Amino acid sequence: MWSQKVIEQYITDQVQENLNLDYKAAGAFSKDSRDREKKIEDISKDVSAMANSQGGVIIYGIKEFGGEKRYLPEKIDPIDQTIFTKEWLEQIISSNIHRRIQGVIIHPVQITTHPNHCVYAVEIPQSNTAHQAKDKRYYKRYNFESIAMEDYEIRDVMNRASVPDVNIQFGLFLGSNEPDMN
Repeated sequence: MWSQKVIEQYITDQVQENLNLDYKAAGAFSKDSRDREKKIEDISKDVSAMANSQGGVIIYGIKEFGGEKRYLPEKIDPIDQTIFTKEWLEQIISSNIHRRIQGVIIHPVQITTHPNHCVYAVEIPQSNTAHQAKDKRYYKRYNFESIAMEDYEIRDVMNRASVPDVNIQFGLFLGSNEPDMN
């Protein structure tokens, strides 16, 4: 499903970030010791927030506009996959978010500007428990951002698996309540 054409269509159609979609420029990754820990913390915050909410996709390698067009994709900002590999990103996610999120899928999307260029589309499922980011906080998606969760929200997310989701439907029955004995 993920291809350069699909990524470019998001940009052409100006698909705005939302509860289930987040764009991150290539600068979201760093191996520079001065800001590496902050970047790793941000990745753990954003991925855990998506799982703690409704799930969704984070696309690493898309630059957003600034100012009034903030939250809209401007252009592909490719990532060098020889420096930041899919395995590197998987390791960052799995070792910095607790409990580990099951079902995260990272799609490397080749970009034709250079053989080493790619965009990572990270699909994150909604989880049935709360996940803690590297900074020991719990986050959720709220509109276009990841924000810290309140205690009651954490409890609500943790109860997803143990509290049944009950739906009641009402209808009108026309006819006899007596069984047909014929």
